[in-house]
Amino acid sequence: MPRVPLRRLALPTAVAAALFTAAPVAAQAPDTVLTLYGARSILQQNSPEYRAVLASADATGEGVWTAWGRWLPTADLRESAYQGLLFNWALFDQGRRFFDIGASKAAARAADLRAVSTLVRLGSEVEVQYWEALKQQELARLAHELLAARRRDVDITQARFRIAAVAQTDVLQAEVSVGQTEVAVMQAEQQAEAARRELSATLGLEEELRYGLRDSAVVWDPSNIRLDTLVALARVSSPELARLDAEIEAAGKRLWSARGTWLPRIDLSYSFSRSQQLPGDANLIELSPENSGNNFGVTFTWPLLAGFEKKTRTGEQSARLQEARHNKVAQLLTTDKDVRNNYEALVTAYRAFQIRTRLVELARESVRLTTERYRIGATSYIELQQATSQLTEAERGLIDARYNFMQTLARLEGAIGHPIPRPE
Repeated sequence: MPRVPLRRLALPTAVAAALFTAAPVAAQAPDTVLTLYGARSILQQNSPEYRAVLASADATGEGVWTAWGRWLPTADLRESAYQGLLFNWALFDQGRRFFDIGASKAAARAADLRAVSTLVRLGSEVEVQYWEALKQQELARLAHELLAARRRDVDITQARFRIAAVAQTDVLQAEVSVGQTEVAVMQAEQQAEAARRELSATLGLEEELRYGLRDSAVVWDPSNIRLDTLVALARVSSPELARLDAEIEAAGKRLWSARGTWLPRIDLSYSFSRSQQLPGDANLIELSPENSGNNFGVTFTWPLLAGFEKKTRTGEQSARLQEARHNKVAQLLTTDKDVRNNYEALVTAYRAFQIRTRLVELARESVRLTTERYRIGATSYIELQQATSQLTEAERGLIDARYNFMQTLARLEGAIGHPIPRPE
């Protein structure tokens, strides 16, 4: 049967808008919140790269109709002083029609799988960008919190300076820290906006559309998942590997089609004709001519010598088949490597998250104790500033570890071509 073109998702503007959920009024944030599910759906509808691959798949699928059409006879109707109806049918076209249909179907399937592979790759990239935008958003929030803490330090230092509990240099150092933190806040906001703009560009969203992001990151222990299981899952789930299998099948069919040029060709023909000798003053076209004839013929053709054309075509298709097989082996090795590397990175990211969580707890306790000592004059502002900086670095590390886990998970699932079951 001819190939059915790849189905598209019709996503009108109203439906696309429904992918965004209303944000809480108290948050004073943009009017909409873009979920990760909504981002994937918008990608499938708006991505120019994915839509171009879909169009290419449909164009390739039309080749199936061409292959089936070669089974039909040809018919010509001629009318002049001689009227004729000619039928020709290639009964045995050197066996090429059988293999051309198989090759066209395999090529169409490979084109469809290329579209699926492209969507999986783009989905992984969008998920990585989504978590990156959230990470930069959290880092900007942390910078604002640090700025508020630095300003509180200035108030405390000025109050202690008024009672001569600290020197003026402490006040100056506190004010310098506020200025440095204000610069850090501006840089963090710029990086957050750049990450959001990168996500919008990949999704094909307009720059004027403002939206928030929903944080659904959950860090879990991946050590219970066996690496060999993930590698085996990738080999059966990866659409890119499946596409290369279809390419190998298509190349094999084309090779057999090329080998068919060494076989004979058998054609059937039938013609019906009518004619009549007309005088000079008669009409050119006569509806009832006197002479008519029927002819049926069978033609057996076996091209014995055609230069090196047959050998060249067979050798070329054989080389294409070997190329497709080597591409499959190379992609298989790449997939195994990506799955193993990303799995090990995921385990490392989880362990780093655990350590960072403990470091934040210790740094917070250190800041609490140092702040109390500073209030009663038992320590200097330098020590308070150092404790606050350590807490900030610990919180930054925790944010980075949390979203690094989610980004690594997205890359791992992209390499596998299938979501990983989460533990309950």
